[in-house]
Formats: sequence, structure tokens, C-alpha cells
Amino acid sequence: MANFIKLRSIIINSLKVSKIQIQTNKYYTHLLNPKIYGFFLFTSGSINTLNNIIDVCKYKDKDKYINQKDYYILTAWLNSIH
Repeated sequence: MANFIKLRSIIINSLKVSKIQIQTNKYYTHLLNPKIYGFFLFTSGSINTLNNIIDVCKYKDKDKYINQKDYYILTAWLNSIH
């Protein structure tokens, strides 16, 4: 069963999170993308995927309260992982 993380303006399926980079007062959440782009010419080529990245900061100039709320939601979710 999928768990969801509800932030201010987005709901994230936790099964789609590939990695989270943790920095001081900031998280970069990398999501899986099922689309693959690339090309092949004879035996050589390239395959790429576009990663969706959501950054959650503890402090931002415009809306400190809302950003702190998202930051603490994500922090609580990370602390709940065993």
C-alpha cells in the first residue's frame, strides 16, 4: 500500500521517491519518472530520464510559515522511516 506525503500544494506518493538529498535547512526530493528519452545509431546511443526535483526549504523570504510547515512535515516523515 502506498503512503502519501501531503505538503502545502502537492501530495507525493512515497513509492515514487527515488532519493532525498539532505542539506542544512533544505531537502531535495527526487521523484521517479517513467519516461525514458534517447536515441541509438547502430551500436551507440544515449538514454536519459528527466528527474522531477522538489525542494523544500526551512526558510524562504516570501512565506516563512508555510515553508517551515512543509519542512517539518518532511522531517517527521523522514524520522518515521526505520
